Amino acid sequence: MQFQRAHVSIVRSIRHVSLVRDWHRARGTRELPEFSKFVPNERAGDSADLSISDIVREDGRLVYICRQAGPRVEQVHDADMPSRRLSDCLDPKMAAAATPIWDACVVNKLPVYSIIPVSDRDGCPVTIEQIFLPYGRGGVSAEVMVAALHACSTEGRFAHQGLLRNHAKAPLHWAVIVDPAVAAASRPAADADVEIDDGVLDDEVTSATR
Repeated sequence: MQFQRAHVSIVRSIRHVSLVRDWHRARGTRELPEFSKFVPNERAGDSADLSISDIVREDGRLVYICRQAGPRVEQVHDADMPSRRLSDCLDPKMAAAATPIWDACVVNKLPVYSIIPVSDRDGCPVTIEQIFLPYGRGGVSAEVMVAALHACSTEGRFAHQGLLRNHAKAPLHWAVIVDPAVAAASRPAADADVEIDDGVLDDEVTSATR
């Protein structure tokens, strides 16, 4: 299927923009930056909103095993996440909507920016923004995915607990590939194809999943 590609200026969170720019600088002329050189910005409080997952290839599919998750990430998922599959940290419908976004990050070896509109337990509208960043461990394939989460609401205060849980149906997951090759003045190209490595994925990757 298809994903739009966009310049980093489309990302709203200042911290997410910083993470993307750090990823790009660390990558340099290589296909992927080295995960061993990734250091969360403790002064900016990044760790609370980060999760780190190992990428495992099983029977032609990608599986994400969470190794580390910050307290706010676990609050939003309402789950103890380390040592579990990311898909098991979400309700099945939410996992089905999120998986193509994770896969696009890994297959394209580029950051992916996602926005999910939800409501907290009191009905307050909340927007969850996430940036997914692929890292390597010396090879040509992505072996680690770092994800940063930012939840915000125009209503002000809201409850973080379980924001990604207990929805009657999965809300629309909007996502774009953040491509450094896209000029800042350009709008996302509607016909930009996702490049899928032969044998890695059997299913098509979509830019928005209902």
